[in-house]
Amino acid sequence: MKNLKLLVLLIGLLTVQNVNGQLTPKEKGLQVITKEAIQAQLEFLASDWTEGRATGERGIYLAGDYIASMFKYSGIQPAGDVYERRSRGGGGEASAPSERSYFQNFTLLESVPDGGSVISVKKGNHEVVFQEDVDFRIDRAGLSMKLTAPVVFIGYGIKSEEFGLDDFSGVDLEGKIALRLSGFPGMNNEESPLYKKIMEDRRAAYQMNRNKNEILAEKGALAVIEVDLNRDVTRYWAPVNEALQMAPNESSWRSDWTRMRLDDLQVSNDPVVLSVSHKVANIILEGTGLELEKYETDAGQGKHYKPIEIRNVEFGMDVRVTNKRVRVRNVMGMIEGKNKDEFVVVGAHMDHMGMSGGRIWNGADDNGSGTVGMMTIARAFAATGVQPEKTILFCGWTGEEKGLLGSRYFTMHPTLGEIDQYRLYLNYDMISRDSPNDEEKKNCSVSYTEAYPYIEEITNNNAETFGISLNLSFRPSETPRGGSDYSSFSSQEVPIMAMMAGFPREYHTAADEVDLINWDKMLEIIKLGFLNMWDAANNDY
Repeated sequence: MKNLKLLVLLIGLLTVQNVNGQLTPKEKGLQVITKEAIQAQLEFLASDWTEGRATGERGIYLAGDYIASMFKYSGIQPAGDVYERRSRGGGGEASAPSERSYFQNFTLLESVPDGGSVISVKKGNHEVVFQEDVDFRIDRAGLSMKLTAPVVFIGYGIKSEEFGLDDFSGVDLEGKIALRLSGFPGMNNEESPLYKKIMEDRRAAYQMNRNKNEILAEKGALAVIEVDLNRDVTRYWAPVNEALQMAPNESSWRSDWTRMRLDDLQVSNDPVVLSVSHKVANIILEGTGLELEKYETDAGQGKHYKPIEIRNVEFGMDVRVTNKRVRVRNVMGMIEGKNKDEFVVVGAHMDHMGMSGGRIWNGADDNGSGTVGMMTIARAFAATGVQPEKTILFCGWTGEEKGLLGSRYFTMHPTLGEIDQYRLYLNYDMISRDSPNDEEKKNCSVSYTEAYPYIEEITNNNAETFGISLNLSFRPSETPRGGSDYSSFSSQEVPIMAMMAGFPREYHTAADEVDLINWDKMLEIIKLGFLNMWDAANNDY
């Protein structure tokens, strides 16, 4: 009886080995992409232990060490900084062979307003001076500066072909200050035509809003004055009593969010951005005949206005900020290809918003999900047992929430090769949730560089061949841009493919937790990304 059981066991083992021997490398990789694997990784990465993974803080260092350890466990080689090891012998100190780290280290500049800034509005011989955190707040400023300039009202400050909006028609903003409304036309009236059109795609609406300052920088504006007609922003500027910080605040936004930037050889031309009270807006517009409430109503109905240069007003600012350097790092792993001079990259930002007011912004979807997707694809490639034709990099970016800083630094200073040797970048950002209008809970958008139609072709082919049931929507564009790390690559003319599951209501709140994850969708997006990158790493298109 024992011999019979042993015989059956041996036959079973031989059968399994035979079946596994017939699997293609793609299929071997797919085998390790399981729901249990992604759950196990995300439940730690988006736990309270990593403290919201804020850039430069303790939690993201812990997360980075975890990602590097998973790379090492999976057999992924380090692809970060090269450092020399020193050894001591009888003849003194000598150099040992150089080694790579799993980390690309660099520093960012963090800017914090010091509370002593002032702004002024001058009309003729009359000048009114306002104090920081009483009638205005500095939303963005990289350096201390003084300036005086004329003001131009530019509506909402939006330029979007997709939504047919252009608030910059016929205006010259070079050396001037832009006064704008926050948000977008119709945002407070669900019955307005523009609200209905824009909110059909919440992600596109978000990107449109996020690109406002970038457009103004391109047009040479010195500063931005932003007015919010629909809430009293000044109530957020009062300091929180220390005794109240032991428990969660009533607000769901970070009150201590600081700005960071890459250092540069030149002074940045990014405009200073200020939020102002209604009092400041009213004194600037006094006597112009422009009524902001009427403008808001008309714009929501689709009525277009031209920019208005405000006569006889000089706006001055004395902005004071304190800067400090912050140590940060990207996490980098690789599988070396047969061709060491061509690269493809799988990347995801690992940072989120940290802790504030007694809450932890764990960022399970944004972007614990994408980071786990990147790590899982790395493990899947290792499991194929086959050396790819091109070298594959797996990257966890820091500082995305601060302005795509980690990926921007890498594209300026690649740890391997030169940026023109990079053939494709896959970006994972928010790959595990559903937009409110996603009734089937299967939608996935794929943005890509339109000059490379093979991206859409292999995506559709792999989805059909391997039974992936996602509802795919493709977004080709000449140079894909948006609020995620693929913009850093597309701006350097690297073809990109960016996958995103949805735009949930919990985005950038403390409610972005693991218990809301759509595991089935996340799993399929990871499988599809692996299949696509397998094709890209092993074929020339």
